[in-house]
This record gives sequence, structure tokens and C-alpha cells, in this order.
Amino acid sequence: MEAYDTQDVLLARKSESVKVTAGDTAECNVILKLFASSILDSGYILWKYGSTGYDYYRNSSISEAPEYNKLCHFNGDLTGAAEDLHENWYCLSKSDGSSVSLYRWNGDTDTVLKNDFDSGYSFLSDPLYYDDTTDTLWLAECNSSSDFCLSKNAAPSSLTSIATINKVNGFDTNGGLRTCVAFAIKGTDIYIAYEDMDADGNLVYCLQYGKISGDGPFEFEPIGSPKKTSNLGVSGAITDIAILYDGTVYVLVSNVGNTAGDFEDSFKYEYDQSNTMYSRGALLKIQSTDSGFEVVDTLGWTDSSRPIAPVGDAIYNGKALSSLTAYIPSLSENSNKFYGPRRFVAIKPKEIAIADCGANFVMPNVTNQTYGKMFAHNRVVTVNLSNFAISNVTKLENINFSGLTLNVVGGSFSKYIEANKCQYQTADEI
Repeated sequence: MEAYDTQDVLLARKSESVKVTAGDTAECNVILKLFASSILDSGYILWKYGSTGYDYYRNSSISEAPEYNKLCHFNGDLTGAAEDLHENWYCLSKSDGSSVSLYRWNGDTDTVLKNDFDSGYSFLSDPLYYDDTTDTLWLAECNSSSDFCLSKNAAPSSLTSIATINKVNGFDTNGGLRTCVAFAIKGTDIYIAYEDMDADGNLVYCLQYGKISGDGPFEFEPIGSPKKTSNLGVSGAITDIAILYDGTVYVLVSNVGNTAGDFEDSFKYEYDQSNTMYSRGALLKIQSTDSGFEVVDTLGWTDSSRPIAPVGDAIYNGKALSSLTAYIPSLSENSNKFYGPRRFVAIKPKEIAIADCGANFVMPNVTNQTYGKMFAHNRVVTVNLSNFAISNVTKLENINFSGLTLNVVGGSFSKYIEANKCQYQTADEI
């Protein structure tokens, strides 16, 4: 048997440590045996994008979500969801299209925990986070003064209402220019992702680690300096954060659009100019340090470009079509790269599942008389945590995680890259 160094394994729930002489997989198994009943093993949450918002579904496996599994039996736009150790789901929704309410759902019955938040609340895109080490549900928002605020709710499965939302002192929003987009809390550890502006006025995404204390108001103590995604070896937007039972932090980064900093879900192709498009992302494995945090591994990132050129005499309005420079996984890479990871859709003891949404492109082929077009990808990517590798990719046909668009400058067909001498192709033929 191969020998491994003996090392301490932190058991987050009781802050104990044990000695093991094994690799990562065996260490994981030791923790699972000790705390099998106390580690979150969530169902899969999937959502369907629509023009007015998202419909969320809960399943025990990855599948095209049926209507009867619609999460938190309500009509309206769901803005966030989280599951606890007792198989309760918590949903923040606009139940009538305007007023926002917080529900607990056990698969059969809804319980209203907070009805009709007023218009002064501005919730994060993913405002709910459940800490399984303390059995605590957190709700995050930015108020009318652009403060970062939290509601801390212990033992949420027995709650009849939620705690007051209070300001987090010590987190600087820079006069409202810094907008929080995601967060994760485990015990006293907190990671906050936010939008900021760099010295040139460009939008950037940053990640800050620190300690949080209090029951509201809260005190935030930053540890180290915040890091931009470019400091993490990637680019784009931070879309989700999760801290697992062993304290390991996982961060999703998505880069979808026309520039390295985009997360716009829209692409613009111009016929007679250079075009660069991005549809890529990464899962970052992070650990805290005394001076902040560091990235210890990166999965699924596309760091090099490839050309996508028209075939044949591709002419439009008398001008040759420009090639496309794509920072997009090729077909041969799509089982081990991301197109645009959006959020964690399931947390399992030994794996995590990720909603991945992006696009690739085919340029016109005049020889075969076909237009170019955009192909959208909507997938659930499963990552094995023992070896930090993609173990499965499930394509979804009837669920769209986002509304991807292609704007062809000078063209007349939506989602097409058009050239003369190409045979018209209807949407039904795609």
C-alpha cells in the first residue's frame, strides 16, 4: 500500500481532530463515518429561465424537472433557495410579482416566515445560505443605504418568523459602489463576493475573507485584502460560494460575453471587425490562511483561444466575414471544461453539482449552404471532491439556466451569423 503522511483532519462540527494515515479519499470517509447524520446531503435544485424570472424545481436526481416538483408551491419569481439538514427548503420569492416573502417548504406544506418585505430591501442574487455546522439559515441583502445586511436564524426548521435583518459593521461598501453578489458562512468564517470598480472605471468582481460575530448588528473583521478574479488566476464574475463540512471553500467563476470581464449572457458579432467571445468558467478550491486565503486548485478553466472561421466565400453586403476568436471549450474538451457555471445545485458529502450555462458558435459554411449560429449549453456538471475532477455531465434539453442572446450587427436573423449564398434555415431545422 502506498504510504501517506500522517496529518490532522479538522472536524468542523465539533472542532475535534483525529490522526489518519491515508489519502484524501480515506480522510473524507473517516469524517463521513463520524458525522454521517450531520453532513448536508441536499437534493438537486434546477431552474427554468423565463422572460419574467425563474421557475425552480427540486428533484432527488438530475432530470428534466416536472411541474409537480415545483419548489415552494407559489406563483412568481423565486430569488433564492436553500436546504437544511432536515430536508426543509427555504425560498425567497415574489409571490405576486412585487411583494417578496420568505417560505419554508417541507415538500408538502409552505410556512410563511416573513411576509411582504418592503421595497427598501435589495436582496443578493443568491440571498440564502445554510450553515450545516451550526444549523443556521442566513439571509443577505443590501438596504437603501447600500449597507450589507444579514439575518441570522438558528434552528430554522422550527422557526415561525425570522430574525431582524441587521447591518454588518466593518464591511465597506465604498458608498454603495460595492454590490454584494454572493456569500457563504461556516461558524465564524465568512466569504463575501462583490462587484467593484477599478481605477479605470471597469466592473470587477472581488472576494473577501473574514470573521463575523454577533447576532445583529454584526461585526465583520476582514482577514487579508480582497482579491479580484484576476488575482485568482481567472476572469469574469463570481457567481456562487460554498463552504463544505471540512471547511474547504469552493467558488464558481463565470465569464460569458465579449470581454474577459463579462458576465452578460449576451454576445455581439460584427461582420467586418475583429470578434472575441468568451464562454468559460472555473471551480476554484480555496483555503484560508493567516493572512487571508489562497487558491489551491482550479478546475475546468479555458485559458487559451481558438479560431472559428467561416468556410467558403463568406460575404455579407460585399464584405468578407471576420473570423471569431473563441475562449470557449472545444467539443473534445466539453466533458472536462466549463461553459459558464452559475451556482451549486446540489451539495453532497463526496460531490457537488453545478449548473453550467454557456454557448459555442458555428460560422457560415457557404460550401454546404448553411448559416452560422449559436448553440446554447444547459448542463449539470458533477465534480468528485475526492480527486477534484469532473465525473459526470448531464445535458438538459427543456431547462434553460439563462437567456443567452446573440446580436449579429447588420444581420436580420436572431441567433444567426449570416452570409450571402447561404440557404435559409428555419428555427425548426436547427
